[in-house]
Amino acid sequence: MVIGLFTLMMVPSSAFGEQPIEALQKGVDEGLRILQDPELKAADRKDAQQEELWLIVQRLFDFQEFSRRVLASNWKNFTPAEREEFAGVFAEFFGKLYLGQLQEKYKEETVVYVGQEFKTPNRAVVNVRVLWEGSEIPVDLRMLKREGVWKVYDIQVEGISAVRNYRAQFKCILKKETPAHVIAKLKQRIEHCKICNR
Repeated sequence: MVIGLFTLMMVPSSAFGEQPIEALQKGVDEGLRILQDPELKAADRKDAQQEELWLIVQRLFDFQEFSRRVLASNWKNFTPAEREEFAGVFAEFFGKLYLGQLQEKYKEETVVYVGQEFKTPNRAVVNVRVLWEGSEIPVDLRMLKREGVWKVYDIQVEGISAVRNYRAQFKCILKKETPAHVIAKLKQRIEHCKICNR
């Protein structure tokens, strides 16, 4: 998942009419600049670097759609307020966990753009290869177009889908826990991630 996020965090929001793969290609320089900036690489600038990367992820990722698909049939068991809170907390958890790992593991890797496939006029899959630690790793980004802007709602790395992975975990947890308990546990995990990333 860190590799998938490596691809994702380098992408700014796409302009009206822009192709999904064009949005990905355009954003590479911005993400590389953040990761390679000597000042942001310094230990005491780690938080600042993560904030800049997180802004990019937030602009591109549709966390509402991601959360709805992760919860699947359990989505109906959350109140509208709980859905909003879950999406926000889950987004923060996702960002704290994977951006921290990305900052530690990034070593000048690059992305090769393979192609894109439209499932519908508003849904597409962008296929890339991440050259990571001497290996070429396939990453598929599932994207949804809302109001002319393409946003990612799932990342699949070597056939492993983030949505399916988290869906299985939350399905198991929600058999025993209420939505409120799940949200509370995610908040605890966020605090743990903050400590681990220091």
